[in-house]
Amino acid sequence: MFSKQDKQVSQVDTVIGAGTSVEGQIKSQASVRIDGSLKGDIYCEGDLEVGASGHLEADVHGRDVTVSGHIHGNVHASGTLTIQSTGVVDGDITMGVFVIEEGGRFTGHSHMRDHQSSNQSQNQDETEHAS
Repeated sequence: MFSKQDKQVSQVDTVIGAGTSVEGQIKSQASVRIDGSLKGDIYCEGDLEVGASGHLEADVHGRDVTVSGHIHGNVHASGTLTIQSTGVVDGDITMGVFVIEEGGRFTGHSHMRDHQSSNQSQNQDETEHAS
């Protein structure tokens, strides 16, 4: 009854379609898919997917970020950053887990957060503040 593409779209709360251009800042508490172009910044508390036709000139903040298109800017993924075979990221990246498929391209500096030590230092800070 539903195609595979319909299932993918139903898991995303906001879609910027191919042929659509947005300038400015986007803030979302949910998941976002961009198949068009964005010039500005995006702050996404959910997952962010940049489709193959997506082109961003933006600093990107999201939970799990998947790039099939092009991002020119810094990427901050609190979870996993995945650059697929058609994806290109030109900028610095910070993430918990980094996956790049064969053919995917990345130019910049990377920083991988250590979740375990981040959690330990956060717990230590909370204990110190509670005392």
